[in-house]
Amino acid sequence: MSDSEDAGSEGSQQRLHRPSLTRKMRRSIKKVKRSIQKMTEDFYDEGPQPIHVVPERLAALVERTGFSKDEICKMYRAFKQHCPGGAATTNDLKPAYAKLFPLGDSTKYAQIVFNIFDKDGDGVVSFADFLVGMASIVRGSADQKLSWIFGMYDLNGDGHITRHEMLAIVSAIYEMVQNSQTIHRAVTRHVDRIFEKMDLDKDGVISKEEFMTSCKNDLTICDQLTIFDDFWW
Repeated sequence: MSDSEDAGSEGSQQRLHRPSLTRKMRRSIKKVKRSIQKMTEDFYDEGPQPIHVVPERLAALVERTGFSKDEICKMYRAFKQHCPGGAATTNDLKPAYAKLFPLGDSTKYAQIVFNIFDKDGDGVVSFADFLVGMASIVRGSADQKLSWIFGMYDLNGDGHITRHEMLAIVSAIYEMVQNSQTIHRAVTRHVDRIFEKMDLDKDGVISKEEFMTSCKNDLTICDQLTIFDDFWW
């Protein structure tokens, strides 16, 4: 047999072995696909999955919030009654606001309030998130309380309140008690008055410093901005 025939024979033998490896890979891939498909089917068969969040250690919450252990335990029991999984979503909050304001639409305002507690933006407010927010409002100094309120109006968190952001918040507040089609003029006038008093350097936005200073110097403005804030708790 010639050298060329030997080389051809060896090449044929190598090609005969290759499909064996390919078949094994294909079988493995098919098994993975079937496993993934089975897990996906099981997930959808079970329906929506409940949210379960394990609270932080009690001592850590006491240190972070300043609430006593007894106060935290009482609030946790109340929180669990409304949110058995240990966390709240907007679906938990919106019905509560709807009951408080049955004549209007509280959906937008409920979402705004929820977002300020949902610091990481994951759509879930854990008990710790809720407690830290509550501590700022209930136990915080005047500056901490005003800072919390400022954060609610500063929708994109850039440290300034624009006219658009103020219009969004004030509109949401008005919609809770009035028909949304009749409030546009009233909302615009309201926002104009706030900017006239709070935009101290007239640059078209309200900085945090301007906000804090104006609220401390004009209690009427502060009352207007905080009128609905206590409906979260």
